[in-house]
Amino acid sequence: MNREPTKELPNKRSFEERVFARFDAFDVRFDSVDARFNTVDARFDTVDARLEKLEARSYDTKPIWERALAKIMELGLEMGDVKSKVGVIEGKVGSIENKVGVIEGKVGSIESKVGVIEGKVQLLETEIVIIKTDHKGIRNELVEIRREVKHGLKEKLDLITKFLLEDREDIRDAEERIRELESKIA
Repeated sequence: MNREPTKELPNKRSFEERVFARFDAFDVRFDSVDARFNTVDARFDTVDARLEKLEARSYDTKPIWERALAKIMELGLEMGDVKSKVGVIEGKVGSIENKVGVIEGKVGSIESKVGVIEGKVQLLETEIVIIKTDHKGIRNELVEIRREVKHGLKEKLDLITKFLLEDREDIRDAEERIRELESKIA
C-alpha cells in the first residue's frame, strides 16, 4: 500500500508546468473578457452621446401628455355612455329573468300535470294487462265450453242418429209386416 498514485499520472509534465499552463489559460480568458467589456463601454458611450443629443434638443413631452389626457377624458365620456347602456341592458335582463321565472313556473305546472298523466297511463297499462289476462282466461273457457258443447252435440246427434236408425228398422219391419198382412188379406 505504499504506492504513490500521483506518480502514475498520464501527463508527464511537472506540477509547475501544469500550473503555469493553467495561468496562461486564465490570461487568455481575461483578455477575452476585457475585449467584451471594451465593447460594452463603446455601447455605453454611444448611448451617452444619444442622450446628450436629446437633452440638447430639449425634447418637450408636454404636448404628448396633453393629447394623452384628452384621449383619457374622451374615454371617460365614452365609458359613461357604456355604463348607461349597460344599465339599460341590465334592466332588460331583469325583465327577461322575470319572464323566464314565469316560464319556469308554467313548466313546473306542466311537469306536475305530466306526472299525473303518467300515473294515469301507468294505471291504464296495468288495467290493460289485467284485461288481457282476463281475456285469455275467458277465451280459454270459451274454447273449453265450445269443445264440451261440440262433444255434447255430437253425442246427442249420435244418439238421435241411433234412434233414427232403430226407428227406420222398426218402420221397415212394420212396413214389411203390413205388406205381409196385405198380401195375406189379399
